[in-house]
Order: sequence, then C-alpha cells, then structure tokens
Amino acid sequence: MHLSIISLLCTVAYGISRISGPNVKAVYFAEKIKGQMLNGSLIRNIQVDLESSCQLECVNEERCQSYNFGTIKGDSNKFKCQLSDSDRFAGFVKFIEDKDFIYRGIKSSCEEDSFQCGDHSICVPNYQDDSVRCQCKHGFTGKPCEPKSCSQLFQDGFNSSGVYTINPDGGKPIQVFCDMTTDGGGWTVFQKRLDGSVDFYLQWESYKNGFGSLSGEFWLGNDNLHRLTAADDVMLRVDLEDFEGNITYAEYTNFSVADEADKYRLLIGGYKGTAGDSMTAHSSMRFSTNDQDNDPDSSHHCSQHFKGAWWYRSCHYSNLNGLYLNGSQVSFANGVNWHSFRGYRYSLKRTEMKVRTKV
Repeated sequence: MHLSIISLLCTVAYGISRISGPNVKAVYFAEKIKGQMLNGSLIRNIQVDLESSCQLECVNEERCQSYNFGTIKGDSNKFKCQLSDSDRFAGFVKFIEDKDFIYRGIKSSCEEDSFQCGDHSICVPNYQDDSVRCQCKHGFTGKPCEPKSCSQLFQDGFNSSGVYTINPDGGKPIQVFCDMTTDGGGWTVFQKRLDGSVDFYLQWESYKNGFGSLSGEFWLGNDNLHRLTAADDVMLRVDLEDFEGNITYAEYTNFSVADEADKYRLLIGGYKGTAGDSMTAHSSMRFSTNDQDNDPDSSHHCSQHFKGAWWYRSCHYSNLNGLYLNGSQVSFANGVNWHSFRGYRYSLKRTEMKVRTKV
C-alpha cells in the first residue's frame, strides 16, 4: 500500500494539532484513485497549488476523512481541493467516476482489504480505533448479509430458476424457489401445484409453517409469506394452466399478508392479466383452514365445505389450495379453481403464486 506521510516539518510549518507521537505527527493516506471522486459530504471546497497542500488541509481539519483533488478549467496553476467528512466506503453510493479528479482517503484496514466483509456488504472503517463495521448493501440484510429477495438475486446476476436462500427482514433465513424466467424474473414462489402429489387439505399449523418440497408442490408458509410482504412492497403473480395446455395469468400490483395475530389477513388489488380477476373479492379476508374458520360468516365453514385453505369470504371465487381433481370435476367448487378462468367445475393442472419486489 502506498502511503503519504505528513511529517514533523509539516507539523511545525502548518500548525497541525493532531499528534500521533512525541516528535512526529503522521497521517497515512491510502493510494490515490484516479478518475474517481466522492460526491457530497463536503466540509470545504478550496483552491490549492499542490496536492500536498490539499493533504495538509485534510490533516488540519479534524473531521476530514478523504479529499478530492482536481483540475480547474482554464487555470493550470490552481487545483480544486474538496475535503470530505466521509469516505468511499460509508459513501459508496456517491463514489463516482470523474476524469478530472483523483480521490484519496485516510488509510484504514478497509483500504488494505476492502473485500474483508464479503460480496454483499460494505467495509466501513472507524478511524478512532481502527476497527471496521460490515454494512449490508441495499437489498441485503442479516448477519452475514444475505439477499432479501429473489429479485435482489436476479439483479446480482443469478438468472437460473431454482432453490436459493434469502432473508427478507434480518431474521431467520428462508430457503425459497426463485423463478428467474417468467416476466423479467426475480419472483419468489410461495405456492405451487403441478401433479397432486402433496395433500393441501391440511390444518392451521401446516399452513403457518409451510409444507411440501421446493422441487415439487409446496406452500411456503404463512409466517414466511407475511415476512416476504412486510419487508418490501411486492406485487403478486398467479400463473395458471389447465389440462388442455391453456396458460393464463393474473397480476396484482398491491399484495400483502398480515401476521398470525391478524389471521394472515389478505390485502390485494390492482389486477391486470388474462385469467380474469378471481382474487380481489377476497381482499380484507382472514385465512381459514379445516380446523380454524376465520370467515366473517360463522354459518359457513368454507374450508371444510370446499376442501381447501384460503382467504374465504363465504365462500370463494378462487380456491387454489383445493383438491387436485385432474380437470373436469363432478363436485362443485372444491378443486383447484379459478372461477374467471375455468369456473367451479374444473380443477386446474398447474398453479404458481409468486411475489416480486416492486421497482
């Protein structure tokens, strides 16, 4: 690491007050970075004759952690000296390209090894005790820093659909299936039906915690669904397919699920798509299972009657957790139904429900 040292001679000549030893006042600057500058966090913007003068100004200024040194158009004898109370680590989003400047920060362990915190966090130095703090980048949370969503993973270049680990809120990490191909990718799938191999007519605790296999049919869990929708503003996409190969979808720009104390109440709106809207009518409803009826009309136990688990409103326009009945059904409305697509006497082949952070 290249160092620039302001020595005793400079200390005497310029009246520097910060002394690191009995005879020498030394400030160690990291190697200069050409063509970059820190935009903002400005203490002072002055003109100097030499870069060494800019360094001395930074040493004299108690708050200074870095400086930009740049040319002045039309004046070859003077240079810009911009003192900052931040650095390229704490202010990494403002560290930008500018061919007319060089950037230089005070030496720290972050300058020596800026990747010590990993790919998903920023090394932030504490100049008082030479310690460091690892700050999660935008879109990451937890310790260690983990992606908050499939959307963040997609932005980071993960473009293959499959099982990933995310952490939406800094709590316990969640394994999820990410759909990286549909409609721009970055979808976190929380429900999938495709072959009837998993029984979805289950009780409250099963829906609370989740069940099935991420490689097949599953429900991610209402606790996890609440975490996904509470951490960020998300949109919902529902992909549907019948046994004749017809494929359709519904998207909702507003979607959230409350916590267990509010019985995982659904808020949904802003429909668009080709499947027709069979979800908005369920907005503001609480979740019900065969052992817990939370429908406002106590005279109907919709979950038991229609063999599903859903946000019933005495009873339903959709029932995607109903019985897997392989297409046309004799029974009424107890299959994997989406009324505005195939009605109440057709149980769908494939369904996927997924969320993505709104841009």
